[in-house]
Amino acid sequence: MILDRVAADGSLPGWSPQDGGLDRAYPLGGFFTHHLLRGDPREIVLAHSTVPVASGNHRAEGHRPVNRPPVVVHHFKWRTRVRENAEQRAAHSADGTWQDASPARLTEARRFLAHLDQHGGRINVQDERYGFRPVSTRAVPDWWAQEATQIVTTWRPPAYTAGPNEPASMISSPSPLGGSNLA
Repeated sequence: MILDRVAADGSLPGWSPQDGGLDRAYPLGGFFTHHLLRGDPREIVLAHSTVPVASGNHRAEGHRPVNRPPVVVHHFKWRTRVRENAEQRAAHSADGTWQDASPARLTEARRFLAHLDQHGGRINVQDERYGFRPVSTRAVPDWWAQEATQIVTTWRPPAYTAGPNEPASMISSPSPLGGSNLA
């Protein structure tokens, strides 16, 4: 499951090995993708070569997750150029240049851009909804098993209503037959 890693001040810095480790540049971890974007927080980290994995590595049709607690996937997405990438996603998804079976790409990009606009170009690391706190790649946080399992078990895709260039179907979906994600 995704653990979003961000800079201590919520800025979107670049990184290179000369800057020190990733833990130093992005010391906070939380559930930004899940709580703000309402994106699929699940991530496939290992699959047999015969198993087709959907875009974004969030699901594999007909397969269910088997690990408990969920594996930590440190998500170092929130860095230099992520704003430009989100702007491109929003523009191309809205104007039809990129055809999607889901409105998720456009909706998530717009939520992210609105958040940055509201917070001076930064991620609001003080907002308790996102659960940002110090983490490290060296150890699984004590709180991980309980919080991640709760999110993975209850996550369902947002309900979308179709609008211009926004088909109503979703790429990401809950477990088969709408049941629990518990194996």
